[in-house]
Amino acid sequence: MSIPPDWKSLQHWPESSTVSLSRIHLMLMAIALTGCAPTVPPPEPAPEPESTVEPLSVPQPELVPAPEPLPESEPVRRPQPKPKPNLMPEPEPASPAAVSVLKSSGGDTITIHVPFGAEVDESILNSALGEAVRKLDYSALLKRTEDDSIIRETREHFSNMERLPFRPVGLTGEEASFSLKFALDRERIAAYAENLISPTVTVSPTLVTPVTPDEKVHDSFDYLPDGLLLEPCPGVAYPKSSILLPNAPRAHRSGTHRGIDFQSPYGAPIRAAEGGVIIRADHGYEEITNDFRKSLLKKAAHIGRTPSDVFEHILFGQAVYIDHGIDIVKGKRLVTIYAHMSEIAEDVTVGATVKRGQTIGKVGASGTSDGALGNWEHAHLHFELIIQDKGGERYMGQGLRYNSLTKLLERLFVSK
Repeated sequence: MSIPPDWKSLQHWPESSTVSLSRIHLMLMAIALTGCAPTVPPPEPAPEPESTVEPLSVPQPELVPAPEPLPESEPVRRPQPKPKPNLMPEPEPASPAAVSVLKSSGGDTITIHVPFGAEVDESILNSALGEAVRKLDYSALLKRTEDDSIIRETREHFSNMERLPFRPVGLTGEEASFSLKFALDRERIAAYAENLISPTVTVSPTLVTPVTPDEKVHDSFDYLPDGLLLEPCPGVAYPKSSILLPNAPRAHRSGTHRGIDFQSPYGAPIRAAEGGVIIRADHGYEEITNDFRKSLLKKAAHIGRTPSDVFEHILFGQAVYIDHGIDIVKGKRLVTIYAHMSEIAEDVTVGATVKRGQTIGKVGASGTSDGALGNWEHAHLHFELIIQDKGGERYMGQGLRYNSLTKLLERLFVSK
């Protein structure tokens, strides 16, 4: 690199007065910016003067041998301290997170969140869904203003753990867990209730529990005279809802309804529908527990029908039977049954004669799940008319469709 004229002038700084400090500053700035500096040749050395003095001879010092190294001593070994034992207990492994249940505000969806490694109890699912079912508002679901028989039967049907109205709608997995989501099956609930309200009752032989199981029923009941029966609950006509009439399904006991449920308040009087002789009067009746009742219903579900002993001696509760003899209809014996009573009149005993319209007891809820809990809100009278002849026995209206059945009841019952 050639030397700039300005740098050459710096070599003779004492003689030169034309290079200013400001110019030097600018040059240094240029060096900083360009990253390179100009090469300045060193000044020429001055000539050494000639000398006539001879060089002096300097005596060399004698070399002294180095001392021998001392022998290395062995290192002193000191005993090492023994490590102290770790007195701190080892931390226990963290337990996995527990299963959690998430419910929507309206109770329509249930989500079970299960972390991997969590202990899953099979009762968690049943408990979560069962609790949700118990809190369902069937009046709102079915858009019915009153807690009537349709709502009660629907509620009882879906309270069974094998018929819970929830269906799985999603399974999602995450990094360390998975979630199972259930949704309320509103259509299924509505369809069941609609079947109860339907004016046509379809009777299936597998559901009907005849008084005589092997009997084939082909009976129009035309032989029963008009006005045969006095309404057993004064001022209460026979119900129009099919669920309260003969042939209605009773899924909770794997059977079929044989009689008529007269909706009358708890403690209201019950009267004999016709005169006759008492052949059963359950004085001293004691209510069974719901646990025992449920155990019998499980057996009924196992065999697919309601056993006669369970039906007549357990589910009837406190009951009265009246034998109306064989004179009303030639060749046939008629018997009326009054069930779920709360009290029986003292003069109503086996063998005693009662007149038509005579008070025989009071309305109750014995033999029902409500009765076992002491809840009288759904008290009613269960009434049956049994017809017996050489061909067997059957309950009034057995096998009839709704229209034919209601026409029969309209003809047989009178208010006074």
